[in-house]
Amino acid sequence: MRRRLAALLVLAGAAGDAAAVDPATSVLSEYTNAAAPDPHPPPYTLLRFNERYDQLADPAQRRDWADPAKYIALDAADPARYLSFGGELRLRYERFDNADFGTGDGRPDPAYLLQRIAVHADLHLDRLRLFAQALSALQFGDRDEASPINQNPLDLQQAFVDYRAGDTAPEGRWLIARAGRFGLNLGAGRLVATRAAPNVPYKFDGLQLIAADASARLYGFLLRPAQESRRALDGQNDGRNLWGLYASFPTGWRLPATLDLYYLGTDDEQRRYARGRAAEQRHSLGARLSGSHGGWQYDWEPILQFGRFGDQDILAWTLATDTGYRFARLPWQPRLGLKADYASGDRRGPGGRLGSFNPLYFKAGYFNDAALIRPTNIADLHPSLQLAPTTALTATLAVDLLWRATTRDGVYGPAGDLLLPAARSGSRQIGTSAEAALNWKAGRHWVWTLSYVHLFASDAVQAAGGRDVDFLGSWASFTW
Repeated sequence: MRRRLAALLVLAGAAGDAAAVDPATSVLSEYTNAAAPDPHPPPYTLLRFNERYDQLADPAQRRDWADPAKYIALDAADPARYLSFGGELRLRYERFDNADFGTGDGRPDPAYLLQRIAVHADLHLDRLRLFAQALSALQFGDRDEASPINQNPLDLQQAFVDYRAGDTAPEGRWLIARAGRFGLNLGAGRLVATRAAPNVPYKFDGLQLIAADASARLYGFLLRPAQESRRALDGQNDGRNLWGLYASFPTGWRLPATLDLYYLGTDDEQRRYARGRAAEQRHSLGARLSGSHGGWQYDWEPILQFGRFGDQDILAWTLATDTGYRFARLPWQPRLGLKADYASGDRRGPGGRLGSFNPLYFKAGYFNDAALIRPTNIADLHPSLQLAPTTALTATLAVDLLWRATTRDGVYGPAGDLLLPAARSGSRQIGTSAEAALNWKAGRHWVWTLSYVHLFASDAVQAAGGRDVDFLGSWASFTW
């Protein structure tokens, strides 16, 4: 099973015996969209509260310069009572030519530098745990146009309390009750994720229960997303809710796989589609099958949605797949990958059921690092080639062919804004993107990425006033 195999791997050259991290939860997992995450991630996670440092109670394990801050003993007789500190400094440069296909209101194309500083404290008191994370997010350049997801000088990103019942071992049988503000990342992040690329990740306020039995997990939650603010602590969003159940467990099949089954419910007092605006309540039923065997990796996820949009019914669906093969014995260990996605659009118009798929709180850069398009009313084929010249260096080349699922629905930006209107006729093709990325894991704490995307707009997009899009991004992260 992929999760168990990944747990055996640590970053080459890492200082000390740092705990391994599942590629799906590593700090790199939202920055490798064209190919599966590298199997040697730094031993840090996107959601820092997922890390454990009680193994550092043994002084022989403290071999990294940051270890004294990762484990501060509170009781010499009880290694489960400790305080841990950590943080992140990230600089990210982005430049767009013809952002939003050049269909904006005449504003200059954005070019800016993002700075994110995050620090956290993690207090363990036997079965009680308190976690808090503060964040400073600044945008340099185009500051007057900065979104609150990129600009907030001081924010409370996470603050929650856990109570744990049952076993204390990670693979035992236990139950955690969590209350407060925290991030949430479910499965591959296709519906609920951290949104790591912008300065301010997603976070939610509310309650969560996490039950475990060996490697099986069951999550139940009742949450409200935080409302981002540019100049004050982010508050609670009273107009949206998220609730659900999410189960994940190994299948035990001869072909190693993990099966996720889930239900998610959401409501939104104001949601916009090409047909108009209205209140929405939507229910999502999904299944995800993921794993690896030999050189193969596979991740397939169908989702069905139903509910109400204003006074009209909803019926929407998606199928997202990610399949690849790594030639581990060849020089540079090439990996050939293919992502294929379909997310339904609204075919029937104002008088019928709404068919537009809603990806909810999906991961940043769903198709590529440029994060141009929302996975609504979309179909794509995304072949890629990933090369690893060294254990620290990864290069990715990819092409993405994009179509509308139906011309009767629009093309949407990441936040749900309508980039291109519906068309009653014409080609469904949106365009083709060419992508290149270079990722350098300079050590356990340092990661640098360079990414370029060019989207060749289709004739249909150009006829609607759109143009080719260029994206250049480079970011470096120091994590401890």
